[in-house]
Amino acid sequence: MRLAWSGRLIALGIATLTAVASPAAAQPADEDAYGDEPAAPPADEDAAAPSTDDGEKDDDDGPKVAPSPDATLPEKIGPDASKPDANGPDATKAGDGGFDDFGDGFAEFGDDDDAFDELVDEAKDGDGDFSLDKLADMVPGLEMQWGGKIQADLRFRLEDKSVGAWYDRRPWKQGIARNENLFGLRFKSNYGMVSARAEIDFVLYGFIQDVEGINDLSRREKTDPYRFDVHNLYVRFSGLGLDGLDLTVGHQQTMWGVGDQFNPTNNINPDDVEDVLLFGDQRGQFMVKADYYITNEWSVTGLMVPVFQPALLPRSARLGLALVDRVPVFDDFLRRRIIAEQYASQAEIVDYPTIVGNVDVRTPERDIENVQFAYRIAGNILGQDVSLSYYNGFSDFPQPRRTVTDQDRSRAGCNPDDPTDCINGVLTTTTTLTYPRMHVYGFNMAGEIPWLADLSEAFNAIGYRIEAALIVPREARLRLENSTLDLNLITQPRGEYDYDDDGVPGGPEALVIPSTPFAKWTVGLDYTFNRYLYLNLQWVHGLADEYGAGDWITEGYTSRRGTVDTEGLQTAVRCALPRNGDECVREILRPRIGDYIVMGWDLSFLNDKLLTRIFTIFDVSGVVETYWDEGQQKRVEDKYSFFTEQGFGAVIYPEVNYNFGNGFDLGAGALVYLGKPHGKFASAEAGGSLAWMRTRFQF
Repeated sequence: MRLAWSGRLIALGIATLTAVASPAAAQPADEDAYGDEPAAPPADEDAAAPSTDDGEKDDDDGPKVAPSPDATLPEKIGPDASKPDANGPDATKAGDGGFDDFGDGFAEFGDDDDAFDELVDEAKDGDGDFSLDKLADMVPGLEMQWGGKIQADLRFRLEDKSVGAWYDRRPWKQGIARNENLFGLRFKSNYGMVSARAEIDFVLYGFIQDVEGINDLSRREKTDPYRFDVHNLYVRFSGLGLDGLDLTVGHQQTMWGVGDQFNPTNNINPDDVEDVLLFGDQRGQFMVKADYYITNEWSVTGLMVPVFQPALLPRSARLGLALVDRVPVFDDFLRRRIIAEQYASQAEIVDYPTIVGNVDVRTPERDIENVQFAYRIAGNILGQDVSLSYYNGFSDFPQPRRTVTDQDRSRAGCNPDDPTDCINGVLTTTTTLTYPRMHVYGFNMAGEIPWLADLSEAFNAIGYRIEAALIVPREARLRLENSTLDLNLITQPRGEYDYDDDGVPGGPEALVIPSTPFAKWTVGLDYTFNRYLYLNLQWVHGLADEYGAGDWITEGYTSRRGTVDTEGLQTAVRCALPRNGDECVREILRPRIGDYIVMGWDLSFLNDKLLTRIFTIFDVSGVVETYWDEGQQKRVEDKYSFFTEQGFGAVIYPEVNYNFGNGFDLGAGALVYLGKPHGKFASAEAGGSLAWMRTRFQF
């Protein structure tokens, strides 16, 4: 008999990376730090990468609701009307001149260093400092803009989210979660047919990191760690060989969605969910993009991304590795069989619990076949902004592809707090993660519903946005292997798992992601009651990290907790040895694609200097608990809705911000997670509730 103990099982906690986006979802990013454009909110725990958005993110699909000038909500939420597409039909383009314009500017200097030095001297201001504004005035057709910010973030983790048993403890304690200082610069320039843009942040972490000995205390990179975040760094050529044709090359953020923070059609840039307070942000990356403006209202865009970049995950994602009972196998019968084997390996006499060891992440190879492409046509129909898009590339959240389980007797020992709780060793699983290929067909529409405004001048029009994506994934399967395992009751030879239970190792590998197409969407309304009060309401079907068919349209679940109702040896005899976990395993499941109600309120006081905001997200997906009923001698289901204790999950994000003027503001708030640990938001890998405060100066 060949028995596959759960040890071969998975990093299956990796599946819990799905909670990665969770709390974040509740948080709108905050206003930009560059004075005239929206900014990013405080960085999140432990080592975030703040992001800046200048309100001109390339290729927004249409009007976006913009925040009030003194707000700190992300650029996409706020009481003001929409802003034009940065690269859309109404976008401001570089001047009409060509390279001949340089005849009156820099070109005349050639290799004459003296002439160039003379120009620099003339561009100095009254204090003798070089002035970009004065230089721009001296060179016909040259336009330059620049700005920046200095920002300090302090955050506190409000709860202990440490997980794992004594032999595999992963700490995540209360205390200071983040202590960062950021200096950001933004620069734009237009000259004839050429324009350029740069957005770069310099960030001091504020924590000593990875100090391993006294020698490290002499190394500044250890005691004062820092990083550079490059959001945009590109050059754009306008009217390149054809009137209306623009070519942009370099590090870019291309945003095609119209939903507020929840954008299922935004798949070009990788998601950046490392900082939960910047949810909805995306990383810049190198691409080549061509925009052709057919008319003043219609444009066609094509782009190429030569090298794949993965999503940036929160540091708390590693906690998911301790949650090995979350088996990411699609087939219910096989998943329960694996869970039963996992618990049987912890039974008396055996005493070899499963842990996750190394996680090997493999990104797509840098070859021609893996170049990503995207296309879009966008325009205006009867005053409504619409677009159709297509993306051919990869999911930027990983899925397990292979696990190898080894027996480690060196970890034998007893719980320091309970000498009777002992193990003979552990089964260490090494997991390989990969990024599945997918095709995404997108539709966006945004505008205003005027019927309230038509009734009376006392009412304003209602803003709306619809964003939907049909995702066609490539099937993903999981290969389970093990080295020779001597588990006292039985010896497991080296080899592959017997997936189909035919007595022969191997067979069809465990299905993780079926090829069934699935949909995500965001439908939102917003209304400005008056200069003081603004409301934003959205129905979100599927967060950024949720992937694979399974919702109220097409049934399919992800396991959030797997346990057994039987004792250790009974689990082995009744379920593991017969290779059938149905009579032992109790699971809590939730749809693979969840449903969420997102609501935000803005209330302004003191001539818009004081902004108070509360932003909430409710997980209305519910959960299903399945187990063996002895009386009926079959598996049964209990369904728990959002209104029950088992099914409830929410995030509440209150915030207050005061703008003192002259670019200086102070803000404070909290991010509170509610629900059970098996839920989307209160799960350990989401990181736990936070309180934060921020000071910022923009210029």
